[in-house]
Amino acid sequence: MFRSNNITARVFERQLHTPRPGASVNFVRQFYENIVPSCTIYDVDCPDHYFRKFTEDGKYLISFSRNHQDLIVYRPTWLSFSCKGEDCDSHDLPPKAKRFDSFFTQLYCVCLASSNEFICKDFFLYAGSHQFGIFATSTAQSPEAPATEGAVIGVPSIEKITFHLVRLEDGVVLDEKAFCNDFVNLAHSMGVFLYEDLLCITSLRYQTIHILQIRDSGNLVDVRMIGNFCCEDDELFISSHDLVTEGRSFLSGIKQRLLSFIFRKTWDEEADPTLRVQHLKMKFYCYFQDYVDLIMWKVQFLDRHHLLIKFGSVDGVVSRGPDQHAAFLLCITWKQQRLLHSIRILLRNFTAYLNGSLTIFMQLQEIHCMGIS
Repeated sequence: MFRSNNITARVFERQLHTPRPGASVNFVRQFYENIVPSCTIYDVDCPDHYFRKFTEDGKYLISFSRNHQDLIVYRPTWLSFSCKGEDCDSHDLPPKAKRFDSFFTQLYCVCLASSNEFICKDFFLYAGSHQFGIFATSTAQSPEAPATEGAVIGVPSIEKITFHLVRLEDGVVLDEKAFCNDFVNLAHSMGVFLYEDLLCITSLRYQTIHILQIRDSGNLVDVRMIGNFCCEDDELFISSHDLVTEGRSFLSGIKQRLLSFIFRKTWDEEADPTLRVQHLKMKFYCYFQDYVDLIMWKVQFLDRHHLLIKFGSVDGVVSRGPDQHAAFLLCITWKQQRLLHSIRILLRNFTAYLNGSLTIFMQLQEIHCMGIS
C-alpha cells in the first residue's frame, strides 16, 4: 500500500487509522520527517572534541579527543524545544535549549590508540547493516623508509597501522587488523573501501589488495590477498618448482596479469600477421617500461565480484594531488582473477573526468554487463 510522506496526508491517516499494538510511538515519530529546523543557535558551549561526522542513519555522532587517543560517541536527542502559534521566531529559547547536552547524549568514551599511536581523524567507515564502525590508528610516518624486499621505492612507511571494528551501540572493540611497516592512505578513507560486508584495504608500499569480510559475530576474516600472488594456489604452485631464489621476482602477479591483458588486447587489434608485429611495437613495447612502472593507487568495489583498480606513477602516491597525474584503470573479477577491461586516462583531474565522462561510464556499464552474463 502506497503511503504519502506529505504531512497533511499523515494527519488524515492518524485520524482514520489506529496503529498496531506496540507501534504507536514509532507511528508518531514518523512526523519528525516533516519537521525541519527553523532556528540556528550560535555560541554553543561544546565539548573540546574533534567532531568527525554523523553516521549515515543519523543515530550516532562520531568525535575524537584532541589528543587523538579516545573515541567519543554521542546519540542525538532530536527535538528539544517547540512553540505554538504562527509567530514562533519571536519566542526566546530557554537556556536549556542552548546547551550542547540538550541535543546530544554521550554514550561512551573508548581509548583506541596506545601511547605512540594516534587516531586518524579523517578515517571512518560505517557498516550500517550491523551498526559497526571502522576506525584506524597509526604511528608517525617515516618518509625515509629503509628498502625492504617487495616494497615500492619512494613510498613512505608507517611502523604500525591498526584498524578497529567497534560496535557503536556500546563501544566494544570487536576485532582488530594490524599492518606493520606498511603504508595505507587513510586520508578521507582513500586506501580503504567498504561494500556491504566486504572490506578492501590497499597496501601502497607492498602493492597488495587485502579483502576482508565483516562477520555478524564482529570478526574481521581474511578472504583474499591480491598482489604477488593472485589466486589461492599460486604460491603453492610456484614453491613446488625449482626457481632461482636470489633477488626479487621480476613482476608481481597482478602486474603480470595487467601486462598479459594489454598484450593480448593489442595482439587481437590487428589481424594481419605482418602488421601485427609493428602494431605491438607501437602500442605495447614502446610503452612497456611505463606499464611496468605503474603502481596501484586506489581500489574499490564495483559490486561483490568486481574490483576497479586505479594505477599510476609513484609520484602520484606521495604527492598531495594524485588526481592531477595520468592514471590507468583496470577492472577485474577478484574471485576468478579474470581481467575484463582496461581504460587508459591521459587527461588530468581524474575525479572530474571520471564523473563527467560518458565514455568511461558506458565502458563501466559494459563491464558490469559482462560480469552478470
